[in-house]
Amino acid sequence: MKKFITLGLTILLSSSIVGCSKSSNSTDATKAPVATTAATTAATPAPEKPAELNVLVFESPNLTAQYWDAAIKRFTDKHPNIKVNKIVSPDVDRTKYAKQLLATGQFPDVLMSVNLQDFIGSKSLMPFEAQDIAKFPGAMGTAIDGKVYQLPMGAQVISYIYYNKKMFETAGATEPKTWKEFVDVVEKLKKTNVTPLLYGGAKDPWSTTFMLDGIISADVFGKTPDWVSKRKKGEVKFSDPLFKNAVLKWKSLYDAKAFNTDGLSIGYAQLQEAFLKGKGAMYPMGSWFTSAADAQKDINVGVFPIPTEDGSTFIPYNVGGAASVSATTKFPKEAQMFAVEYSSDPENVGNLVKGDGLIPLEGVKVNVELSPLFKQVVELSGKGKKVNTFGWETGDSSMIAGMTDEINKSAQNIILGKSVDEELAALDKKWDEISSRMPK
Repeated sequence: MKKFITLGLTILLSSSIVGCSKSSNSTDATKAPVATTAATTAATPAPEKPAELNVLVFESPNLTAQYWDAAIKRFTDKHPNIKVNKIVSPDVDRTKYAKQLLATGQFPDVLMSVNLQDFIGSKSLMPFEAQDIAKFPGAMGTAIDGKVYQLPMGAQVISYIYYNKKMFETAGATEPKTWKEFVDVVEKLKKTNVTPLLYGGAKDPWSTTFMLDGIISADVFGKTPDWVSKRKKGEVKFSDPLFKNAVLKWKSLYDAKAFNTDGLSIGYAQLQEAFLKGKGAMYPMGSWFTSAADAQKDINVGVFPIPTEDGSTFIPYNVGGAASVSATTKFPKEAQMFAVEYSSDPENVGNLVKGDGLIPLEGVKVNVELSPLFKQVVELSGKGKKVNTFGWETGDSSMIAGMTDEINKSAQNIILGKSVDEELAALDKKWDEISSRMPK
C-alpha cells in the first residue's frame, strides 16, 4: 500500500506563482490561446504583437508529451497574451540538440535541463535576477561565477542500483554493502543463468555510464570531493591511480561478463524496458526510475546505494533544475517569467516528484502520495555522505564543456576492448586541449 507522507520544507511561493488549474487533458502547446482585441479604427494604434516563446523540452517515459502540454497550458491560461511553442528534442539528449539549434541560429527562448557548461562560454544564456533567485532554496549552490542560469526544482541521486527481488531470492542473494559482497551477488546471479547487470548505449551513449558514474562518485569524489576543481587547476588527472582504479573496478564487471551483451545496441528506453521485463537482475539508474517501477506490477523492485570497499555509504546527489533562458531572446521579460513560474509551480513540482522521482530540496514541502520504493529512495538520500554525481555536476563544480561526451565515448571504447590506460590518457589530453581554448 502507498503511504501518504510529507517531505521536506514548504515550497516558497510568491504572487508570481501559478495557481492550480485543470491539467488532465493534453493540449497542443503550439495552439495556446492568444488574447484578441476588437477591431481597431484608423485612429486607434495597432495592438502590440503578443510575445511568442519557443521552449525546448525533452520527452521520456516519465516526462511525457502530456506532462509538458499541461505545464505549458497552465502558464498560457494565466498569460493569454503569451504564445508558447513547444520544441521537442528528437531524443533525451536535449543538450546536443540545443547546441545544434544554437549553431543554426534557432536557439530557443527557454531550454529545459540542458548542460549549462556547454553554453556559458558562448554567453548564450541569461542569468536570473536576484529577486527570482530568492524564491528557490539552494539556488546559489548551482551558480557559475556567482550567477544562476538554471533554477533548481529538486534533487536526484545518480546512481542507485535497483534490483529484481525475486531474482535475488532465487539466487540466495541479499543487498550488498561492500564491493566484495556485490561481486559475490553477481556470481550468485550468474549461477542461476540470470544477467546480473544491465546497461545501454546506442543513440543514448550517456546511458552506458550509470554504473561507472556511481563508482567514481563514491570512490573518487568520496575521497576528493573537489576533484573536478583540482582537475581544472591541473592538480589531478584521469590517469592518476585514484581515478584509474575506479574505472578498473567498473571494467572488471564487464570482464566477468556481468552485463548484458547487447548493451551498445539498445537505447535508454529499451534499457528500462529490459529491466522491467525481467531481462536482468540489477539496473544502475537515477532516482527517477522509481516512477516507472511503480507503474507496473510484474516485478517487485528493491534499491541500494553503490557498494564501496569498506561499506561506507556515499550518495551521488545532483541538485538541478529545468528552465534556462536564452541571452538573445526577443522577449526576455516573458521568457524569464515562464522559467520562474514553471519552476515554482507547485503542480509541476508535485508532478515531477510523482512522475520523475524528484527529491524535494531542503526547504521545500510537498504533500504527495509516495510508493514504498520512492519513500525508500528518499530515506536513502538522507543517509551516508552526499557527494557530487560524476558527469552530472552543477555550478562551479561542473566539468568543462564537452568532457562529459568524451567520457561517455571512452567508456564505450573500453567496453569494445580499448586499453583503460590509453583512454584515460586520451581524456587528459582532450581536457587540456579544451582548456587551452577557453578564455582565461
